[in-house]
Amino acid sequence: MTPPPSGREGLLRLNRFLAQAGYGSRRGVETLIQSGRVAVGGRTVTDLSWRVDPATHQVTVDGQPAVLPPDTRVYAFHKPLHVVCTMRPQAGQTGLAAYRRTGALPERFQPIGRLDHDSSGLLLWTDDGLLAQALLRPRNEVWKTYRIELARPLSRRAERLLTGGTLELDGRPVLPCHLDLVSDDRRCWQIELHEGRNRQIRRMIAAIENSVLSLTRTAIGPVKLGRLHPGGFRRLGARELSALRQAAGLATPH
Repeated sequence: MTPPPSGREGLLRLNRFLAQAGYGSRRGVETLIQSGRVAVGGRTVTDLSWRVDPATHQVTVDGQPAVLPPDTRVYAFHKPLHVVCTMRPQAGQTGLAAYRRTGALPERFQPIGRLDHDSSGLLLWTDDGLLAQALLRPRNEVWKTYRIELARPLSRRAERLLTGGTLELDGRPVLPCHLDLVSDDRRCWQIELHEGRNRQIRRMIAAIENSVLSLTRTAIGPVKLGRLHPGGFRRLGARELSALRQAAGLATPH
């Protein structure tokens, strides 16, 4: 089979089509294609350069039709404390599948990134695989904002270490973060960073010989948690979604 011409208007690369259809990241769907699980018009396609017209081509994965959702959506979700960011419960803890059912989101919607079980706050859900991938890409530098409460007041020296980019984790420097004081006793702070290392904030605070008592994510780029109650969802409006896409380096709709 010869791939349709790449310049034809309306054609999508097959991996991009499958990502938009909710089958995972570009890299993940490339594995589906290369393993022979994807067919176009009834014929197996393993060529990653293949392009499809969503309006006319029938694409299947494991024999089941793959279709684009009528419109991609993003939801803000307030992850409660002690909920793990996996679909299935772990070690007796509540997983996210129960909240997806409560929010009446179809199964194609997946959370973007993670938030520790002992942290709460904003988590985004979407059926737009390209947006999810872009938000997780470190080079896009999407800032995330947290409110933290510390066990002890933060010293001026520790504040300079956190914001100056000289603190190291795992043998390499942590990128400079932004800090804003919330309480006069120097125990409550707003912190902004655009890295996503495992339990990064807690480890940064432990490295300066302090500890985090509570941590809530209050914003991801331009999207704010606001007054959303724990366990609640709200759909992003057009203006908010456009700002989020721009922050992720996707300035124009796909």
